This record gives sequence, C-alpha cells and structure tokens, in this order.
Amino acid sequence: MKISVTILAAGGSQRMGDLNKLLLLIDDKPMIYSVCKMVLDAKINQVVLVTGYQNNEVEKSIPKGIDTIVYNKNWESGMMSSIYAGMSKLEKDIDGNMIVLGDMPLISTMTINKIIIEFNNHNGNQIVYPTYENKQANPVVFPRKYFPEILNLKGDRGCKKLLKKYPGDAVGIPINTDDVVIDCDTRDDYFMVEKKLLNNVQT
Repeated sequence: MKISVTILAAGGSQRMGDLNKLLLLIDDKPMIYSVCKMVLDAKINQVVLVTGYQNNEVEKSIPKGIDTIVYNKNWESGMMSSIYAGMSKLEKDIDGNMIVLGDMPLISTMTINKIIIEFNNHNGNQIVYPTYENKQANPVVFPRKYFPEILNLKGDRGCKKLLKKYPGDAVGIPINTDDVVIDCDTRDDYFMVEKKLLNNVQT
C-alpha cells in the first residue's frame, strides 16, 4: 500500500490573537516543525504540506524532506479548500491519504504507524481513525475510493460528514494517549501542551 499524508498548515490562528500558532515553540522548535518531523519519521510514501496564512514564515519553519509544498490561496474559505489543494497533488498510485492537522504537536510517529498498519490490515478499503476514551480523534486515513467525494466537500467539517455517512466503512482503533485529541487553538491550549511536555520530561 502506498500512503500519503496531507499536513494542513494554512489556517489563520484566529483564536490565538496576533500569534500564528504553528510558529509557537514546542521543545524549542516551531509547532509545525514538530508535526512534520513526526510524519516524516513514519512509514509514508508522499508528504504534502498545505500552507496559507503567513506561508513564507511557515515554510521557513519546517524540516527538510517534505515532498510537495502547496500554497492555498483560498485558505480563508475553510479547511476543505486546503484538503483539496493538498490532495490534488497526490501521486496517481496512492492507496490512502492521511489528513494531519498542523496544530496537533503531540501526535507521535508511533500513532501514525499504528493507523497505517490498521489501514493495511483492511487492504486499504476502510477509513481508519484513532479513538481516545471512545471519542473519535485525529488523524484519519481515507482510502482512494473516497478521494473524489472528499474533493467535492466544502467548509471546515467536510471529512467528519464522510465518517458519519459511511460508518460501516470506518474502523476506529483505540489509542491510550491523548495526543490524538489535543490541538492548539488557543493560548490556554498551548500552555497545557507545554505543561504536559514538561511533566513528561520530569516523570
């Protein structure tokens, strides 16, 4: 199976005030660097990064090794425009595409690989997503058969609609850490992530 990842790094960080959340430091590296590094260390065939807001600064903050960087000029219209921009650049023989949010800095390479292994176990025919305490979480990998439908979705919650539409075609795998539900939309979220990382270092 050939797996791609579309990393979404285009949003305007509206709930962060005047800060771009993707450029905030996590372990002395910009948040988007940490997310990209976890993806690059996983078993992925193609990595596409979608930028938008402050795209030049974001591009300067990522590690080497990203296969394709796409600027979404319509980033203000919602997340689906960024998913469209990224997935439009996928190689023709990709079997599944995982959508990774750029503001989830605790996502681990191990978690990404677990999702891929489950996707492979189902021969690339099932949508696979992580769960934490029975809650559907991120990132989610979609089979190629759903690509055309995804590319026709609009707004900010399109892919969640797809999961609801095809529950019999979706498989959740339990993950015992909360890295799959923690994102950084606000300064409080960011401080919580910093505190969590500090506690992990001390324990």
